[in-house]
Amino acid sequence: MTHYDLVLSPRADNLVVITPTPSNVLQYLVPRGRPMGLPGLRLEETTADSFLLRHVVIGARMTVTDRPPISSFGGDFDGDRVWNVQQELTAAEQEALADVPPMTDDASVLLSGLMSRIGLRDPGRNWALGNWFMDPLDRTSEWGGGPGRRLWGHGGWWELTWGSFPFRGDVARALTDPQAGIAGADAVQVRRGWDVRLGDAVLALRGEDG
Repeated sequence: MTHYDLVLSPRADNLVVITPTPSNVLQYLVPRGRPMGLPGLRLEETTADSFLLRHVVIGARMTVTDRPPISSFGGDFDGDRVWNVQQELTAAEQEALADVPPMTDDASVLLSGLMSRIGLRDPGRNWALGNWFMDPLDRTSEWGGGPGRRLWGHGGWWELTWGSFPFRGDVARALTDPQAGIAGADAVQVRRGWDVRLGDAVLALRGEDG
């Protein structure tokens, strides 16, 4: 999904994803019997220019929409391509959700903050995340779309491991920036990467090579 152009706009009760290809992005978010998508996320409503999603377990909402001034997609989307809210959780989804380890509140803030900052770029050109795909500051020709991204943890400790772009220091700076970062979070560089800390939680940012 990070190969697409995405702008995330988090709201108090809705994560808005703005993209010129909403139909394509939707199919990476909402499952339909394939090993793809977020278990429990469903299409609730289709409007002239937006897909309104809801997670049937926790009630969280997401909107996928196109970016002005691109015209709306005019209702030519086939709703059978993804599951709507009438589709109950499958056994595979229940198993996948049950396998997610418990996390502290501070860890939840760090991980959700990571997602909502996926496309941020420092106006002073000190760091950029480039949707975890390509560096908008042209510091490297490497793309971030390769395999090997892994996130795992428990309670207050979570480790995110990946190769190539974005730079681990850039992710740490985005999460702790004075204006755009998470209030109260700080970061420290360690031998294998960076640790971003908030309260009792640590998000360890590591490279594939350790």
